[in-house]
Amino acid sequence: MHHTKHAVVRRAQRNLTEQDIEFVFEYGRFIRCAGALHVFLCRRDIPSEKELYQRYARLEGTTLVVNDTGRVPVLITTYRNRRAYKGIRSKAKYRR
Repeated sequence: MHHTKHAVVRRAQRNLTEQDIEFVFEYGRFIRCAGALHVFLCRRDIPSEKELYQRYARLEGTTLVVNDTGRVPVLITTYRNRRAYKGIRSKAKYRR
């Protein structure tokens, strides 16, 4: 996955490593809206194995905004908001 310059800055501000991004991309919920793919990590999506849960519980509410129209997905930005799932789902599916 490629990253935009904006995504690199935001990732650093939110203290997310490349492993964290991969974990969210692997276990998160995929929602297509507003012309992009949003990957949201909910508490239920984190495996209940004690070691994994302790390591990745801090990522709850992390959202990746990805442009997946090309051959390689491009990470546009990342943010954290534990209540964002409802807001993401209520957005229009495509930009108008």
